[in-house]
Amino acid sequence: MSTQTPNPHPAYAMPAPAPSKPFYRPSQGRMLGGVCAAVADRFGWDRTLVRVVTVASVLLPGPQVVAYVAAWILIPDEQRYWERQAAAAAPYPAQHHPAAPSGTYPTDPPASPQA
Repeated sequence: MSTQTPNPHPAYAMPAPAPSKPFYRPSQGRMLGGVCAAVADRFGWDRTLVRVVTVASVLLPGPQVVAYVAAWILIPDEQRYWERQAAAAAPYPAQHHPAAPSGTYPTDPPASPQA
């Protein structure tokens, strides 16, 4: 006969994940495209340090300039980021809501008359 001994250590709940910082190219404090400022702000680093490391890395062989241009294109600017956030938070228009009754979508065929 085996008895189960209680766990001497209480179960600990995992802490809630910290909300992630937004990742966009800020409209204030840019030097060229705002990529270094975006990276520094996202990770909590000093902007000047990130800029110095970026300029120093250009002296090394590799695709750093291509990566910078790609980041400039891919990372949204601050205004576009907040516009997307506002659009994502907006509710569905009634006619496009998934739970809307049939016949409210413009592409639905008209309802057949019932006899």
